[in-house]
Amino acid sequence: MNYDNEKQYISIPIPAKFRDTALKFAQEQPNKPKAKQVYLNTLAVQVVNNYLQMLDIPTALEASHSWDDWVRTLADTADLVLPGIGNLECRYIRTGDLYFYVPGEVQTNQFGYLFVEINYTCQEAKLRGFLPQLNSQEINLEELQTLDDFIEYYHQHSLVKLRQWLEGIYTSKWQSIEEFSKYQHRDVVFRSFTLRGLEIDSNQEVWQTIKQLYPQKRLSAILPSQLLNRINSDPNSDIFLTDTLAYLLQNESDEEMRWTVAEILWEIAPQHPLIAARRIMDLGMWLGGNAVALMLAFVPTKNQTFSILLKVYPMGNKKYLPTGLQLLGLYENGETFLEAEAREAKDNYIQLKFCAEINEKFQVMVKIGDVSITEKFII
Repeated sequence: MNYDNEKQYISIPIPAKFRDTALKFAQEQPNKPKAKQVYLNTLAVQVVNNYLQMLDIPTALEASHSWDDWVRTLADTADLVLPGIGNLECRYIRTGDLYFYVPGEVQTNQFGYLFVEINYTCQEAKLRGFLPQLNSQEINLEELQTLDDFIEYYHQHSLVKLRQWLEGIYTSKWQSIEEFSKYQHRDVVFRSFTLRGLEIDSNQEVWQTIKQLYPQKRLSAILPSQLLNRINSDPNSDIFLTDTLAYLLQNESDEEMRWTVAEILWEIAPQHPLIAARRIMDLGMWLGGNAVALMLAFVPTKNQTFSILLKVYPMGNKKYLPTGLQLLGLYENGETFLEAEAREAKDNYIQLKFCAEINEKFQVMVKIGDVSITEKFII
């Protein structure tokens, strides 16, 4: 790989195995123009995939539309999936081109566009530049941003800013429980074992559960007198009930108890602002086809720290997680500080709980065998 500082491009030899794969895909096409298109698209995707792997940027080549034989035939697509980020379109140009055309079908819902110059012998490729979005179908080579701009753009989008969740700002890969359940075409049960022995189907039962968790003496010591008086005046009030749970959630020092309270609040008032920062992401396509999802919940506490709950659930028609699947909490430098692993006893979820401070960075990895996906976060 050669880097030209003056012209801001990277030159990469195209190995024979890339051309073999491109030829195989091209031979599946119905006519010569389509075969040529698929051949060059496939080379461009493989070159970008190779470049990103050298930068340790995770990719999911086989999950891309360009690697689907049906989509490949129907559409002019040259995408590469970046796990947890989106689809990067890898558009080829030929040596000597000053302008190039991007089809309308790939002008939306893309993470960005990398442009790959392929010479006429298909022996060498040059990564010419990047655009985060397109304003037209015809692109001038002079409009391209540098590859350094692309790397900065990637890292900006790969870091999930959790405090934005408290303001209702999310990226599309993180869905609400309701959205995710609709996407899965079934009701997904996210109640943990800690709640399954508790009756919380009515206000009266919830109050009874609170009394089981908090004896009267402890409850009186935690809640302010004003709230206690309101509760005593109308013990079945929805408002007083959610206010009580919200206060306990913010003032509870025991992490296990805090998340039990949070899960009760999710059950009775899922849109309450204190517990609204709960999102879920489908990991199936990036974990070797294992149907699992990662949930992250994020709750502020009174002392300017934040409680974080991570859970991995089986999805699809699976009742249990695959044995050996791991959930790891990592420091910013990649060192592990917490981990959980699905056992042969058939776990239907695994979880981690921890606290973090403002501006603290951490990573979350879900791993099975040699396949893993890592998400990076900042408070």
